[in-house]
Amino acid sequence: MKDVRIGIIGCGGMGTHLARSCLQVHNAKIVGTYDAVKEKAKFLAHQLKCDYYDSVEDLLDKPDIDAVIVATPNYTHSAFTIAALKAGKHVFCEKPMALKLEDCDAMIGASEKQGLTLMVGHVMRFYHGCAFIKRALENGEIGQPIISHVFRTTWVKVGAWSKSWRCKKELCGNSLFEVAIHDIDLMRWFIGDVKSVKAYSSNFSHPEFDYDDSIIAILRFKNGALGLLESGFSSRLGDHKIDVNGTLGAANIDFKALTVKVAVEGRGERKEPLIKSNPVVDELQHFVNCVSTGKKPITDGLAGRGAVEIALAISRACEEAAQMNG
Repeated sequence: MKDVRIGIIGCGGMGTHLARSCLQVHNAKIVGTYDAVKEKAKFLAHQLKCDYYDSVEDLLDKPDIDAVIVATPNYTHSAFTIAALKAGKHVFCEKPMALKLEDCDAMIGASEKQGLTLMVGHVMRFYHGCAFIKRALENGEIGQPIISHVFRTTWVKVGAWSKSWRCKKELCGNSLFEVAIHDIDLMRWFIGDVKSVKAYSSNFSHPEFDYDDSIIAILRFKNGALGLLESGFSSRLGDHKIDVNGTLGAANIDFKALTVKVAVEGRGERKEPLIKSNPVVDELQHFVNCVSTGKKPITDGLAGRGAVEIALAISRACEEAAQMNG
């Protein structure tokens, strides 16, 4: 299998991390970088011993680039992805896929029209423990899922993002899009699509945000299961875990302890480590393999759209609740 030659669009923290992770991916080669801040692209290119480009158009015009990684701010994902697809490049787009469903649809449409791979960076599907839980659910070990709990909370220092795009709803979405989109994707992967949502939110601690820093949502899935999700940036201790309770047993993912377990009535508990190998390298390897073989990624455009749809539904439910309560 020949090397997949990759260009990096966005050389901040995430773009740099993904680019360096590609060094451990078989048949992947970073050949170019671009960032709106030229010095970032130049610095990363120097580290990786590749070219850097003053404009994204120059990078996309290069015939020796097969694919790109889009790791720019949330609100720019769709524009860069569509431009890359139209230029004939396969795309790995960091989460969230986009902030609007119409943008997700345009990205999917462009990939289908061009016959190119579009993969969204929902990396937690590549955690060993998350895949272990998925197999347990598919095998019917815990029976029919009935109730799921998701907690993805943390503390962001007041003022830390006051000059960042992350303090603007129009640019980042909210905590659902910034971090909990991973957990929303896992809930959907484990249980299925969501039928309806009730939700509340408030801004308790961050006046510099123009969106609420705390969200609690109750979900009803199409298969009848219920879900509770808490997300936000106002929890001093923070928490990150997922429970799935079924008719025969239960599954738990503890992201702090880095463990997962499945408990089945009459069979006791089974435990597994959350991570056995580098999940970022594994997801990028999956992307390169899909580009090379034409196989559909497990986190394709439809998967990315599904998570965005749920995040948008929760956000709308929060707004409707706020309007009703005056």
